Amino acid sequence: MSRDMRSYLRPTTDPAVLAVQFLVTSFAFFLLGGALALGMAGETSLPGVELMGAEAYSRAFSNHGSIMIFLWLMPAVAGLTHALLLRVLGVTRSALPRLSGLGFWLLLPGGLLMLSSFFMGGDFPGWTAYLPLSAQTIGVGQTLWVVSLIVLLLSLGCNATGFLATILAARSETSRSRSPFVVASLISSTLALISAPVLLAALTALLVDRLSAGPSFLAGSLGVTLWQNAFWFFGHPATTMLLLPAIGAVSEVIQANTGNPLVAKRSVNLAMVAVGGLGLVSWGQHMFASGLIPSVRVPFMLTSMAVAIPLAFIVFAWLTTLWVSKVRFSTPMLFSLGFISMFGLAGLSGLVLASIPANLQLHGSTFVSGHSHLALFGGVMSGLFAGIYYVFPTLTGKDYDENLGKLHFLAHAGGVHLAFLPMLLIGLQGVPRRVFEIRPGLELFELASSGGALILAGASLLFLYNIFFAWRTGRPAAQEVLPGSTL
Repeated sequence: MSRDMRSYLRPTTDPAVLAVQFLVTSFAFFLLGGALALGMAGETSLPGVELMGAEAYSRAFSNHGSIMIFLWLMPAVAGLTHALLLRVLGVTRSALPRLSGLGFWLLLPGGLLMLSSFFMGGDFPGWTAYLPLSAQTIGVGQTLWVVSLIVLLLSLGCNATGFLATILAARSETSRSRSPFVVASLISSTLALISAPVLLAALTALLVDRLSAGPSFLAGSLGVTLWQNAFWFFGHPATTMLLLPAIGAVSEVIQANTGNPLVAKRSVNLAMVAVGGLGLVSWGQHMFASGLIPSVRVPFMLTSMAVAIPLAFIVFAWLTTLWVSKVRFSTPMLFSLGFISMFGLAGLSGLVLASIPANLQLHGSTFVSGHSHLALFGGVMSGLFAGIYYVFPTLTGKDYDENLGKLHFLAHAGGVHLAFLPMLLIGLQGVPRRVFEIRPGLELFELASSGGALILAGASLLFLYNIFFAWRTGRPAAQEVLPGSTL
């Protein structure tokens, strides 16, 4: 093993190495979560097909959600931020390099604890760990899951603190602190530091409850309500935490591929601030069906709907920039355009769920699953791919295969639409989510969704193939390697 390869296996404060560590580790977990998704897609592809059975499907469902949120998307966004933030700021090192390094080395034990919990009977209540099931589940598995999430939230806190300190320290040194990606990272890190401690406190209470020998004090109605509020006070802003760096990356890609600054860049930054603020105060949207009184529901509905206004402004600023520019349709640019269209679909379905009457009808249906996957897979993941392809030459000093990159985009976009749009249509028919046996008469929709999942799996493998061989044997890139990189 070469010296460069060994550098990824030991603690480091090098931002380029940290970026690769986070991205490689997160995509390794993504492969595990994707394999579970394919198993579930096969289970629901046709009536009478039984690959897992009810119990195994329930566990796969819970494991898939936990892995994809906490072990793939969050560390992948951290990796992209490590790779792109210093480049955009024009600085060579983070303000708290050791804390940033600690963020990665907390990710590994947290991930291993979560995976071990799955093999020891844990995480049956789903990735949201709703009470009273998460307090009453027997066995050490659920306890390990709680511990793993505590460790992963500490990792998130280390990353957010490091990014925030770097941005604030650079404000006096460079005028680039108002670049879209920097502003997006600033807001995302702030949201993490505000919301993560609330869930951390709830997890600590749940851990104490599970370890105590007496009766559960969280299993009552008050504990159930407190857990829902604590979880979604983190879970809803978490979507915004993931979304904003993707928006920032897309903004940087559009500027790079048009040769022009964003139209109304300052207003775009203010719009991202509005998105972050509204995302923080609209967590109650997820609890419309839990018995919230109307006077509490309505403010959550209004704030959930209002977030569409700054998001629409950002999209129109992007489109105006494209309209007045000569666009270079590189792979990152294609994924940025895909982000606009696919996240637009997620936004429209999100407006439906933000409405109280519609939410009460659709809350437990596959419509919610389709919306969340369009937002995270079609939106956040498209932004991630755009940012990774954009920064890859400067991170590694190598060029990827542009034709394979464009083929990856076509497969990704087609797979997203084929896999998740049928979920919206099935949900409108009243089909509940988290059910492993499909309803007769909807076989075509279920089969199309399963086919889309297979296409997405192939697209992801194509991406990994392209990046791996470009890194190992690709031609040298024209761009300068990131400062501090040991590649």
